[in-house]
Amino acid sequence: MTSKSLTVMASALLGASSAQSSVLVNWDFSGLDWRSGQGSGLTLNGPAPNPILTAANANAAAGLTVSDLTPSANLNVVINATTAAGEADIRDFDFGGNGSNENYIEFTMTGNAPGSLNIESISISQWRNGGGAVDGMAFEVSVGGGAFSLYDSVQVDSNSGSGPSFDTFTFTEAITGANTVAVRFAPRHVNQGSTGNLHVNGLQVNGSVVPEPSTSFLAGLAGFALLLRRRK
Repeated sequence: MTSKSLTVMASALLGASSAQSSVLVNWDFSGLDWRSGQGSGLTLNGPAPNPILTAANANAAAGLTVSDLTPSANLNVVINATTAAGEADIRDFDFGGNGSNENYIEFTMTGNAPGSLNIESISISQWRNGGGAVDGMAFEVSVGGGAFSLYDSVQVDSNSGSGPSFDTFTFTEAITGANTVAVRFAPRHVNQGSTGNLHVNGLQVNGSVVPEPSTSFLAGLAGFALLLRRRK
């Protein structure tokens, strides 16, 4: 076997050790039903349940730890005729209607190995229940405990009405080699209000988690390296 062949084989082994892009987190809202008394959202402007969903509902990929999905302090859950099972019916991203959207829902992803977490896209499925709901869909991220900043861009949802009409918005921006990534769904007032109801029934993150090399893999690389040296 030539040195070139050995080099190609070693490269193939390295490629096999890296994770392919896949679903990292897919939050399961199907068990939510605020009407049944779950959480504390039984009255208009009642405080939001904390957490909205526990980490067990994140369906986290292997090699990844995920925190609970939690609301900020003044984010509220609303019960009315349009609330259905399997969705988080939330309002007051702009608490008090002062034009500043202070509120969000948040979770944190942590790779089980340092520098192993890569993010490619974040998606949310939501329905604006009327023109008073926030219309600027947006995420913010904090990488490695740093300051939160806008992820990708703000996308405007012009759809609103009296019947359920869920739309999925996907945001794409590469984050590579992270230890932790905190994600906030932090919508903005663009053309419409921010105190009305926003129904969320899906939240997903795509990317990869690069696994730690196994002992046998490292031993194999060492063997290849030794053979390459002997042939020089």
